[in-house]
Amino acid sequence: MNPRDLPEVVSELIIEMHEVRSELRGLRDEMQAMRGLREDMQAMPERIGMAVIKSLEPFLNRLLDHDDQLKNHEQRLGRLENPQA
Repeated sequence: MNPRDLPEVVSELIIEMHEVRSELRGLRDEMQAMRGLREDMQAMPERIGMAVIKSLEPFLNRLLDHDDQLKNHEQRLGRLENPQA
């Protein structure tokens, strides 16, 4: 290598180094985005479960209310059938 070419070679290496750093930053950003996506996907089943529970809550409350009504009717019927107890 000719010593006179050294400044040009160094300049090209510096440019290449900056390009590599820029690509590395881009890759890091993509990795961070992928980590965020992975966390979102891991949380998805929990969110789906909570949404199902929330949507079923009115139905379950009605069932429990009906169950309470049935117990009250059973108690009243028991008192009517056996007033001494």
